[in-house]
Amino acid sequence: MPNTIKSYLLVFFQFSLIGILFFTSIDFNFNPLAIALITTSILLLLGAILAMQSSKLRIRPEPMAAATLITKGPYKLIRHPMYTAVLIGCTALIIHDYNLIRLVMFVSLTLVLLIKLTWEEKMLSEKFHDYNNYMKTSYRLIPFLF
Repeated sequence: MPNTIKSYLLVFFQFSLIGILFFTSIDFNFNPLAIALITTSILLLLGAILAMQSSKLRIRPEPMAAATLITKGPYKLIRHPMYTAVLIGCTALIIHDYNLIRLVMFVSLTLVLLIKLTWEEKMLSEKFHDYNNYMKTSYRLIPFLF
């Protein structure tokens, strides 16, 4: 499968699963834990976007030609804070309105993001000489765990 098709498919599945989880919530009267997780997710996402301003942000996993390696802000601790933010926010949606089908969607989303970030890290390692050192000093998704 050509890389461009693979890239668009991963992004399509990522956003489709996020959309399904969001739009299948029964109501939006979230409990305090879900609100705390959504707030954390939004703050992490905003911090990642602010840190990425000096690089070339792209939704697909391939780095742009003019991209620079970002290791500040949330990227200092987590290599993929945007994916972490998505997972935190979707965890809130699962806690808020749990059922087995939604859990399967969440697990599917997690697998899509893991495939996407593994491929992305391979390309980043090829593009940036310091990426392998950066990998040794940061967590992939979850600080102190993974």
